[in-house]
Amino acid sequence: MTHPCPHAALHDPRFHADPQAVLQRLRDTHGPVVPVELEPGVRAWLVIDYTIITAWCRDTRTFSRDARRWRDWRAGRVRDDARVVPMMAYRPNAMFADGDRHLRLRRAVTDALGRAEAHRIAADARGFAHRLIDGFCARGRADLLADYARQLPLLVLTRLVGFGDNAGRRLAEAVRGMWDGTDAERANAAYERTLSEAVTAKSARPGDDVLSRLMAHDAGLSREEVLHHLVLILGIGDESTANLIGNTMRLLLTDREFAADLAGSRVGIDDAVDRALWSDPPVTNFPVLYPVRDIELAGGRIIREGTPILLGLGAANRFLADQYRERIQETANRAHLAWGVGPHRCPAQDIARMIAGNGVEILVERLPELRLAVPESELRWRNSPFARALTALPVVFTPQPPERVREQAEQTATVPAAEGEPRHRDARADTGTEDPRGGARPSRPRRRDRWRRGR
Repeated sequence: MTHPCPHAALHDPRFHADPQAVLQRLRDTHGPVVPVELEPGVRAWLVIDYTIITAWCRDTRTFSRDARRWRDWRAGRVRDDARVVPMMAYRPNAMFADGDRHLRLRRAVTDALGRAEAHRIAADARGFAHRLIDGFCARGRADLLADYARQLPLLVLTRLVGFGDNAGRRLAEAVRGMWDGTDAERANAAYERTLSEAVTAKSARPGDDVLSRLMAHDAGLSREEVLHHLVLILGIGDESTANLIGNTMRLLLTDREFAADLAGSRVGIDDAVDRALWSDPPVTNFPVLYPVRDIELAGGRIIREGTPILLGLGAANRFLADQYRERIQETANRAHLAWGVGPHRCPAQDIARMIAGNGVEILVERLPELRLAVPESELRWRNSPFARALTALPVVFTPQPPERVREQAEQTATVPAAEGEPRHRDARADTGTEDPRGGARPSRPRRRDRWRRGR
């Protein structure tokens, strides 16, 4: 018996209204590994237990990341134009690699990203955040997703990688089509075409950017490998960071208790980001494992070799948080699975946190009276099997001229530091002692977050 019913239809909008309730019912019936349907006729398993996800991700002998093992796709039971194929089909990048090949590819990615200067990324995030807010702060209302969260990471990452803004916009549109499965085949083609054009242009004129470093790395990446690592960096990085900003802002706009803690300086912006990563991580039910042999579960159920096993990161976080709620809330720890676990743990998590943290902090400092423009019950989640993201986040606030608001914000701005540095620093204090990792270490004491929620 390989796929008992009932299963969770991850393509059904009703699932996304309250996925935890659906998965709790399935957990009660099936245990911590439950049958799911990604789209009509495309079946998989979803593991929703923290301990099992951790163990299976580290068990590289039993579980592979190579999507060419996908049993139903190999047999032709999943068509090439299926909505989920662009996200699940094999690509020659580190996400889909095992063993020595994974080590070679991952080293190229971590080296290329690791040479990016943290203070430059933070400065880009702050600068673009101010520019985006300038564009809507006089209106008194905005969609924080369309007007802000979906634009900020893309602007920062395309500059980091070495792309122009025009290519970045085309990439973002294609990526969302791939995540949601809306005309996914065309979206994937458009994405790869845009990347190929950018790689060709950069080959002629390399620079001090991630793309040039990937092409010149001693790991000897082929043109195809370079292209598909850009899919990984931009496709996953942009979409997940945008959704992290959106989900964090939703938390601040709907959780009165947490917002009060933030206003009273009992927690900071970093804590808000981590709370969102615990409760609604932007990437969930992804990536995918493929067992290299049949796996027997409790009750005699069998996961056949080559059957996709999705990682239910969000559900696993929630179930664990429910069990240890007080400890997790008191320590605001980062033991969540939002960045993955094991050899494939996200190598760009520090960059994503930096963009999201700066983006959220500047937004709430510049527009302190933000409030939802609709009842919380009217917020809708996107119908994606792999992402936890809102369709829109409409807000209202007191209109203010861009120049005056920005001047006030710059006088009191605080920004999250890179991982390992003091969490907040005054934006004007970058003239202190040099930090050996690059940039300046602040010489002023930490300034507390100050934000009050308008109602």
